[in-house]
Amino acid sequence: MLNRLDRYFLTQLFAPFGFFALVIAGILWLAQALPLVDRVIESGQSGIVFLEITSYLLPRVLMVALPIAALSAALYALNRLYTESELVVMMTAGLSPFALARPVAIFGLIITALMMVITLYLVPASQTQLGQRLADFRSDFAKTLVREGQFIHPVDGLTLFIRDTSKQGEMAGLFLNDQRDDAIQVTYTAQRALLLQEGESIRIVMFDGNIQRLPTGSDQLSTLNFEQFSYDIGALLAAPVNRNRSPFARFVPELIWPDAEMRASEKYDRGDYLAEANHKLVMPLSALVLPLLALGAILAGGFRRGGFMGRVMGAVGIALMVQTGVGVSKSMVQGNGDLFWIMYLPPLFGLITALLLLYKAGRVPGQRRGMA
Repeated sequence: MLNRLDRYFLTQLFAPFGFFALVIAGILWLAQALPLVDRVIESGQSGIVFLEITSYLLPRVLMVALPIAALSAALYALNRLYTESELVVMMTAGLSPFALARPVAIFGLIITALMMVITLYLVPASQTQLGQRLADFRSDFAKTLVREGQFIHPVDGLTLFIRDTSKQGEMAGLFLNDQRDDAIQVTYTAQRALLLQEGESIRIVMFDGNIQRLPTGSDQLSTLNFEQFSYDIGALLAAPVNRNRSPFARFVPELIWPDAEMRASEKYDRGDYLAEANHKLVMPLSALVLPLLALGAILAGGFRRGGFMGRVMGAVGIALMVQTGVGVSKSMVQGNGDLFWIMYLPPLFGLITALLLLYKAGRVPGQRRGMA
């Protein structure tokens, strides 16, 4: 049951938390969304579709933003409360640092619960949906290649020109120049062509044309005439395939107990799956540990009228160590899945540090006496 002090503390913490979460998530969301702008525009989609696609990035963004926002909110609120002597009055009234840690821990547990929902369900669900929607753009993007009388560059080193198109989808006067290979330049020309899609395969079928190959640094041009030739452009349209989802886009049970198809993957192994599974479980713990670190850093060392910038920077430094440790340990687990337990050491280190700081704060002379 929350008492009046707990409710007051939570009010002071959640107000700046909402602000910091909005600002940090907005910056991260913008950085993630910008690379998708070109793909959405080139596929001829509307702004509504762009918002839909980028909305799938929000869980991924919040997974990173919420622990940082929780730390920032705790540092801001606690520093203000201590500077205005409110915390001093509370401790003078007999409240120990560990008693003050109760509402901060409740705040952290609430954010941790929210993080658990995000990392364990929303992130894999949204990433799977994002991959499927981007895959759906393949045919739409392919259709944008068929532009009459324009030089199109689908990817670097590839140039496509179509003289004329018909309502039936036929193309006339096709020119395709491929310079992606530094060793050889290949040019395709055809009197007419069709754009065909069969499942996930997208091909340009050319009729009555020729292929010209010119090695770099050579003047020996080889030419091959053809009546029909198929050019696969599906590989050019970099779109994720749902069945080959990355570990980040999978749910924790899938990662801990991978099926036969996942085990047969040449791209990912057991270490990758266990690293991602435990990363999804560890990340929410940061939302509990970091606010407690902020409280310990503010209280440790006693009251100072000159401010607590040094302590704030110390808390940020320890928080950075905790978050960096999670990333480093994840890399180690990717190399050896049996080391998955080390991913829990950074948040444990942060929690022990916070408890030691709170213990020190309770022993600082003057912490329990008036310091106005």
